[in-house]
Amino acid sequence: SEFLANMSHELRTPLNSIIGFSEVMRNESFGPLGSERYAEYVRGIRDSGMHLLAVINDILDLSKAEAGKLKLRNEPVEISVLLADATRVMVEQVETAGLTLVNECLEPLPPLMGDGRKILQILLNLLSNAVKFTPQRGSIQVRARRHGDGGVEISVTDSGIGIANEDLAT
Repeated sequence: SEFLANMSHELRTPLNSIIGFSEVMRNESFGPLGSERYAEYVRGIRDSGMHLLAVINDILDLSKAEAGKLKLRNEPVEISVLLADATRVMVEQVETAGLTLVNECLEPLPPLMGDGRKILQILLNLLSNAVKFTPQRGSIQVRARRHGDGGVEISVTDSGIGIANEDLAT
């Protein structure tokens, strides 16, 4: 736990600089970036930096969980916003892998109470796995819809190899 706390501090220092510089570029504080593509890349750098910072925070959370001190947030979460954030962070990996990614959140959804950071981490993990196990020219869909019990059902599906029947229980 002490090692994780020290390492997270060492990682946060340069990461905060990356996030800060990307925000300066995103805001075009020193003038226009030029191509709109650069603006997209800057958003990607910032979003990826923020995601990495969240991962570091999650590592710290593991230390807290180990010590019995982990607390989940319980705040309003806009699922459609999380889906948009997750697909934006993954767009470069998806394009590099020669895949298509479709966000099919088609209906307005009620805000949910939960830990948005943890839900985003779950979405990113599922999307990363989909990219890893889907062959070129394959597709990935992210969906969210109202569930019959008043909740929201979120799914990530892909045209990849799937999970072997003997591994489904795991």
